[in-house]
Amino acid sequence: MAALARPAGARPMDSRSQRPDGGELQSQAEGALPESVARALEWLGARLDEPVELETLAAASGVRPRTLEAHFRLHLGTTPLGWVRRMRLARARQQLLAGGEDASVTAIAVANGFTQFGRFAGQYRRQFGELPSETLKAARSGRAGSADENEDEALRLVWRALASAFMVGPGSCSAALADAARAAELAPRHALPKAIAAWCWSQRAAHGFGDTPDLDRAQALRLADEAARLGPRDPLALSLCSGALTLARRLAEADRLIERTLAMDPWSPWGWVRRGWLSAYAGDSDGAMRELQNALRLMPFEPLRHLVFIGIGCAHFDAGRYERAARWVADGVAAGPQSYWAERVLVAAAAHAGARDEARRSARRLLRKDRHLTVAAARAAWPFTPGFMDRLGDGLAVAGVPRT
Repeated sequence: MAALARPAGARPMDSRSQRPDGGELQSQAEGALPESVARALEWLGARLDEPVELETLAAASGVRPRTLEAHFRLHLGTTPLGWVRRMRLARARQQLLAGGEDASVTAIAVANGFTQFGRFAGQYRRQFGELPSETLKAARSGRAGSADENEDEALRLVWRALASAFMVGPGSCSAALADAARAAELAPRHALPKAIAAWCWSQRAAHGFGDTPDLDRAQALRLADEAARLGPRDPLALSLCSGALTLARRLAEADRLIERTLAMDPWSPWGWVRRGWLSAYAGDSDGAMRELQNALRLMPFEPLRHLVFIGIGCAHFDAGRYERAARWVADGVAAGPQSYWAERVLVAAAAHAGARDEARRSARRLLRKDRHLTVAAARAAWPFTPGFMDRLGDGLAVAGVPRT
């Protein structure tokens, strides 16, 4: 059992935004953690169903209890026992969602170390917004309706639309919108088709895939609001709504949604991608790097891989590491050619790295694909910090992209 941690020196989390961390990633993640925390996580990995005392955990970690608590707060944003509680709740939710007819709330609670069932139900409700029994009932109801032909077809279209939506290109965006619209017709009370559509309409508005950006943005916000109301406990739908809000520059709302996503599902690669991009937009390049790497470890393949690579490239650009930024973005675009909008960062990075001839060649290639690109349009596309956007605009101008 490993933690997906924020790096030392990243901005501290407040009580609202403490991020639950976890997953089967110990060998990959523990190099970023102090040895005391790595030992604690290894010891806890097979004991989440057992009583845990801080003194015992500290002894297994080789440090004093107060030292271990300080290390957990610094690197994981919570206390050792707070981390245990979050992981137990998250694992219990996964088991409730997967529970068959013979599953019981009591048995699942006991299997995850909860012996006071009233307290378990209260903590679970505070974390996920519903009682454990309600989760189990809804999961059984959903499986009972899985034989319905409309539901089955909607599910097929949703997953096809999701893969297209995350390619983030004009053609794939249109394909995703068509599939999501049909899925919404077949299953009008499902959140995910509307959330996918919201994400795609926001792409159209931000990246210039359509001719009516203001209308597209309004459509994205309307659908994101509907999806969030229909699926307040659907982590995937909420992560897509967060993406739509992000591109509409409603960053505080997007941040709240993605925190809720990761509270419900600490192992969501979709959630960690959005968490990383939000950190990148906020200028927290260290946090963005760590969070995007978390996503890559959880899903090291498409449709997320190229967006992670592009996001890491943006984090390097923000930190002034232009050659590294260009390499990451180039690999990301090579894996997802429809995401040519990211080449703006590649062009600007090459210009700032001193490779001006290469920057100009890249700019000419980009302008053949993105004929309406200007420095002003690029600056309006993303909610990065003003400093990031100034350097992006300056690099594009040096490479020959028209200013207006």
